[in-house]
Amino acid sequence: MDVPPATPLDGAIATLRDTTELNDERLAALFEAAFVDTYRRVIDDDPSVQARVDLSSGSCTMYRRGPDGDDVRIDVDVPDFPRQAAHAAREAVATALREAGKDRVLREASLHRGELIDAIVDRHAGPVWYLRAAELRVLLPPEEQIPGEELVPGSHLKVMVLEGRRRTQDAVVVVSRSHPQLLRLLLEQEVPEVANGQVVVRGIVREAGRRSKVAVEAADPAVDARGACIGPRGVRHRAITSVLGQEQVQIVAWSPDPATYVANALAPATVRHVELDQDSRTATVSVDDDQLSLAIGRGGDNARLVARLCGWRIDVVAAEPSG
Repeated sequence: MDVPPATPLDGAIATLRDTTELNDERLAALFEAAFVDTYRRVIDDDPSVQARVDLSSGSCTMYRRGPDGDDVRIDVDVPDFPRQAAHAAREAVATALREAGKDRVLREASLHRGELIDAIVDRHAGPVWYLRAAELRVLLPPEEQIPGEELVPGSHLKVMVLEGRRRTQDAVVVVSRSHPQLLRLLLEQEVPEVANGQVVVRGIVREAGRRSKVAVEAADPAVDARGACIGPRGVRHRAITSVLGQEQVQIVAWSPDPATYVANALAPATVRHVELDQDSRTATVSVDDDQLSLAIGRGGDNARLVARLCGWRIDVVAAEPSG
């Protein structure tokens, strides 16, 4: 079947070729598959039928392989065939473009996995928030949100890329506000000594929206690791916490000595003594009476975070009166 000029099929080929980002080889393959499917559905369910499309002329030839191996052209005299074939071609191209769009999003997500990106809050659908980052469709699911954080459409938000997720109609980049590594990325952004390796992050524990602790060590003995992260007059620390709303972020000096590490991590409480029981992995921490509630924290959150950060069960007790 050679399609004469100005038929629906000819117009579909020309229009789709001009407006799609698919290359000619991919377009021709889509058209041919669509035309064969239409022929088998509308005219004859013949599995030997094939199609050959010439994009430059906008023509399509239907044929089948003859007994001697030669192509035998099929004359199609069904008036409605060009319209239905054109419709099938448009649907095939639309589907291919959707899949290409999904693949592009998934590639971008893979390239930027684990990175900190700036996004703009767009809208929400139930508990899910949609963000925009360049041309990417970004999804912030409930489990990756900071509990209690109020998002405002149009506001800027720093998020960490987790993964790409393919859905029925599209694909999205899934991001997080609550992941512990978001803190590491913020430190790398705000603290040059962390970015260049002079200060090493040895551990991060986080209860998003409430409290976090970051243990740091100086790879260069001349550098004050904790001071570098806090910055002059606390400017670097404020830059980090300003991104996280009401969340308290404590910078802890890491130590190879477990007792010292536990004492450092219990800040802002002042510790009198730490006794370690290796068998039970328990650190019994002695503090003055006025430091008990500070060491334990609201709802036990300070001691709980220290246990996770240091790897010891924390037992806070009142110190024996001196003298």
